[in-house]
Amino acid sequence: MTFSRAGLGLFAGAVVYLTAAGALARAQGTSPEDTTRGRRDTTVYGASDTTLSDSARRARRNRPDTSVASYHPDTTANRAPLAHAEQPPLLGAGGRYYWDREAIYSSGALTLADLLDRVPGFTGFRAGWLSTPMVGSYLGDAGRVRVFYDGIELDPLDTRLRGTIDLATIQLWTLEEVAVERGAGELRVYLRTWRVDRTSPYTRADVATGNDNTNLYRGFYGQRFRNGLAIQAGGEEFTDVGPFGGGGDETGLMGRVGWARGPWSFDVFGERARRGRDLEQRINLLTGDTAVGLALPNLESTRTDAYARAAYGDPDRGVWAQLIASTLIFQEDSHHADVATAASLGVPVDTVDTATSESQYVAAAGFTRWGIRFSGTERLRLFGHTSISSPSARASFESGPLAVSLFVERGAPSAWPTTLVPERLLTVPVSTVEAEARLTPLPFLSIAGAASRQYSSNATDAPPTSTALRAEASLHAGQFALTGGVMTRDTALVPALSVYDTTFLPAAEGRVTGRFATVQGAIANLIHADVTVMDWGSAGPYRPQYQTRAEAFISTELLSKFPRHTFAIRVGGVFEYRSQTPFPVIGGLAYTQPEEAFTSYVEIRVLQATVFWQDRNLNGYPYDLVPGFLMPRQLNIYGVRWHFWG
Repeated sequence: MTFSRAGLGLFAGAVVYLTAAGALARAQGTSPEDTTRGRRDTTVYGASDTTLSDSARRARRNRPDTSVASYHPDTTANRAPLAHAEQPPLLGAGGRYYWDREAIYSSGALTLADLLDRVPGFTGFRAGWLSTPMVGSYLGDAGRVRVFYDGIELDPLDTRLRGTIDLATIQLWTLEEVAVERGAGELRVYLRTWRVDRTSPYTRADVATGNDNTNLYRGFYGQRFRNGLAIQAGGEEFTDVGPFGGGGDETGLMGRVGWARGPWSFDVFGERARRGRDLEQRINLLTGDTAVGLALPNLESTRTDAYARAAYGDPDRGVWAQLIASTLIFQEDSHHADVATAASLGVPVDTVDTATSESQYVAAAGFTRWGIRFSGTERLRLFGHTSISSPSARASFESGPLAVSLFVERGAPSAWPTTLVPERLLTVPVSTVEAEARLTPLPFLSIAGAASRQYSSNATDAPPTSTALRAEASLHAGQFALTGGVMTRDTALVPALSVYDTTFLPAAEGRVTGRFATVQGAIANLIHADVTVMDWGSAGPYRPQYQTRAEAFISTELLSKFPRHTFAIRVGGVFEYRSQTPFPVIGGLAYTQPEEAFTSYVEIRVLQATVFWQDRNLNGYPYDLVPGFLMPRQLNIYGVRWHFWG
């Protein structure tokens, strides 16, 4: 399999979709109301921001929803908003990887991993469909992905993950915003949960079904009262199966009670997810043999995250401060196998239930005005009798063509393999210093760069000092951006993806340098594109040489016929390519089969109801992202999202 073949497939797919797009665009005419020069309704079909500054992005996010008010005016009685966590400036030269609530759903993503697959330098792994673990790496290192949920860092409490994060267990349906900070040395993902600010009751129901016995249900309720009180509740349940096991189910619940008036805000939030997964066998895609390595064992687990927050002001403007007290609990009560059964099934012997908990206390304060942002955070983690303090500080300035940012953090815990034996892991405090800058010398040109240095003060079994760099340049016009760049990191000991197979090994790897290119935004009238191409030069441990994700779509509200924004349609397709990925095992390397998968989708909104359909891997291409675990063949999922005010 060569990259030229991947490029040919990408070109063919792009031709098909762009040809269809052009035909539809010509058929509906070019009236001014239908062009991308009109008001862009991101609440209907938004994608990642590409060329907006952070201040413009915040202004657009906070503006009233005039499309809803035009046919339901009583929904505009707002109360003071509940607090939300700080988000850093996103200073990339081209695309800014940010999604609001409606953009998350219209993206077609069902998990956080689906969203992050669009980010250059990120590589996602999964063993099948929705129920299987989904782990991601940045710069080829699974230890360089961090997730913050309403200001609380989600630490990997599941011992099977061995220091990595299962992105499939993060409840995407609870979110209001996703912002991705592409640091030079690590990927930091900032999540803000859903809030309501209107006195009219809000309810919503999502229903979907599809192949592999996939069924998904969601329900939401939220309301603000005139005295500032807020009540929110929501739930989600899904089920699925796999051809060789690995199916399962999950039931998730969330709730919030809060109060806000003026700059003051108090709220209590909690979510609980009960997740089950069946044992999954492996298969050799070349021979069809199912006795290939260890199976993925069954799992029955419960994850509970809860916090209480008191806040003053808004981190997006003015003076602000927040105090958060949280508890994070992971409990496993799987049906374990005895020694003989484990040997016959090819799974590890695991005979004890586990329960891991963490208390995390966060104090944060800052100032945001006139393009200046200062903030400081103290994060205290308590694990039993162990405590870890991780203070951090940010400073940034954005004005006209110049934007700069500095981030400093001391003592953040990092799970790090001390030897090439995956059973031995050590949590050591790691400190980070990172600087980033963006310059726009011409209206159509932006240049950005970032540099970071990570080091540990632990003298015993500490990870080595690591330096990482990223540089990129972007040509843009309006909502279109063409970006190219390079990223590199030092020698590293890459952690093993042991959640899939305990025989996978960590691996020492020298300096890694990758080159990337992206195309984002409107490329012709109603036609939009979101393309990422990554070339690492050569394959390495848990890192393919080539990755490509190319999406083209048409997005329009047909305002000449529906001037009150009561209709929208989005039609498109995605091509994904990934070359073989080596996984270190005892005695050598295990390889995945290349990925060449097409996906098509359509969304149609009428008033407040959105009908959607996806056809994933429509060409039925057999491939795996983890050796031996077959990804789903052609998989359809379709349904409706319907919300109501008052």
